[in-house]
Amino acid sequence: MALSSFSNKWAKIALHFLVFAAIAGVGLRFYNFSMIEGVNYKFLLHTHSHVALLGWMFLAFAVAMVKEFLPDKTEAFHKILLLTLISVIGMMVSFPFQGYAAISITFSTLFLFASYWFVIVFYKELNKAGDNSLSAKWIRWSLFFLIISSFGPWSLGPIMVFGESHGVLYNLAIYYYLHFLYNGFFVLAAFGIIFKQLDNKGIDYNVKRAQLFFQLTVYGVIPAYALSMLWISPSIWVYLIGGLAGAAQLIAFVIGLPMLKLFLRNIISRFYKSVFVLILMAYTVKVLMQFLSAFPALAAYAYETRVFTAIGYIHLVMLGFLSLFILIYFVKTKTFTDYLPGRIGVAVFSIGIMLSEIILFSNGIILSTKGSFIPDYSLWMLLTSSLMPIGIVIFWINQMSKKRSDTSV
Repeated sequence: MALSSFSNKWAKIALHFLVFAAIAGVGLRFYNFSMIEGVNYKFLLHTHSHVALLGWMFLAFAVAMVKEFLPDKTEAFHKILLLTLISVIGMMVSFPFQGYAAISITFSTLFLFASYWFVIVFYKELNKAGDNSLSAKWIRWSLFFLIISSFGPWSLGPIMVFGESHGVLYNLAIYYYLHFLYNGFFVLAAFGIIFKQLDNKGIDYNVKRAQLFFQLTVYGVIPAYALSMLWISPSIWVYLIGGLAGAAQLIAFVIGLPMLKLFLRNIISRFYKSVFVLILMAYTVKVLMQFLSAFPALAAYAYETRVFTAIGYIHLVMLGFLSLFILIYFVKTKTFTDYLPGRIGVAVFSIGIMLSEIILFSNGIILSTKGSFIPDYSLWMLLTSSLMPIGIVIFWINQMSKKRSDTSV
């Protein structure tokens, strides 16, 4: 299969899942007003998270990685992505009706095997190509953390057998999975794609700074898991490990910012330059929050307001950083079309992300200081969250049209 056909087909399939996840997310917000007849909130939450993470994010990044690093090996990945698609569809249709049960667990397990298959083939082909560039190192480490993250789901079975289905170990396993999936796999893959783009364009950057950015970011991933353990009030050394990891990744971002600005300058469109600035802002807030959360007082605040800060943090990373980045990447590489309706869709989607994040974090602050909620908080969250599916549906409709863009961002 030709590279353009491969990337266009699979990127659009991933986009379908983003549309579904966005609509499901608004359904969850609507639950604050009225129960939806025949829909279980917890089951819908599982559906939303699995489709967003594995249907949209994983498929999108897998396509981008193949497109950038192994453009002549698309045929080797077609069956892998097809198995991934089957597993995600299986989860999408089973989770709403049964939550975690035999069918959904079977498809979740199938996804894990598909991801292993992807990693094995990608490593093999990347090694065959002899690619030892810095960008390839980012990707190799991202794949390593993808494998590492899967230990979380595998541990849930034994944990539940021993009666800890709602205990500390169960939650730590979930946080472990999420941490290594998005702070490990997705984030490192994004930086690998950025550096590959710089290399492909022949853009010079400070190699020593780039290496230090890479090392501090990568080596900080494992100890940064300590930050996901602070809610159990562990020993002080856990705070220290998490704080050092958070500091390392914050320093890494400062060191790497000039290279990220080079990528920004390489975006022709003023509109998408503005969106990439939002992406950089989201990542800035992410690394600052990681570092600050290592301080016991702030860790206690984060736990007290976890319904808002935890959701806000995850959405900040998944939507504000990763989703907007991969959308820009696909438009930049002409995988997605670049027309005015699509830009309007991205703008509405971005505004929805920003406003919902502001309300989430503001409500956490007000709750901790005044003991009350923002007036009509649930309504404001529903309205701002609704902007996201509206925006992404506009973008989706634009991509489903037959016209192709000859422009480049």
